[in-house]
Amino acid sequence: MKQALDAIRNEHRNLAVMLHAMRHLVERVRDGSRAPDFGAFRAMLYYLDAYSERLHHPKEDEFLFQPLRARSGDADAIIDDLGQEHARGAAAIRSLEQALLRYEAGGEREFVAFATAVEGFCDFYSEHMHKEETLVIPLAEKLFTDEDWGRIDAAFAANRDAQGGVDEDQEFRRLFSRIANLVPAPAAEGSQE
Repeated sequence: MKQALDAIRNEHRNLAVMLHAMRHLVERVRDGSRAPDFGAFRAMLYYLDAYSERLHHPKEDEFLFQPLRARSGDADAIIDDLGQEHARGAAAIRSLEQALLRYEAGGEREFVAFATAVEGFCDFYSEHMHKEETLVIPLAEKLFTDEDWGRIDAAFAANRDAQGGVDEDQEFRRLFSRIANLVPAPAAEGSQE
């Protein structure tokens, strides 16, 4: 039971690893122990964007937030807030991509702006996941019945099967591993189960 929650928590761990890896690389550039690795930054941004927008957020919105809203009005305010954060997160990634382009093209003089954008994005996204795990998931665990969880788990499984023959989970695992190999431990530690 509650395989959907296990999937969400695992996806949160994977996203947290990317955030940590990005912060780690920025810090290594800042302290002079590593040259900028724009390929690694681009791969991390792609992962954060594609993984969250294609795989993670749609499942949360459709299979967790909507049923929770239908079950209780107690969840409306937090679900509205998190839905707005999903939209702002996509815009924040675009902004971070622009900061990376400016840094890559403009050189060292653009580093501070890029580093600031990375920190802001990582703080925002970490807080967003924290809200989901401390507010939404406990509320779902309290309000959903075993029958609800059965439907939600089945919807998660059907969503995975309906990806048109492309195993996106496998593709993201490969990308995660590639990025992990670019970043020294402990930043590369993570689940990607």
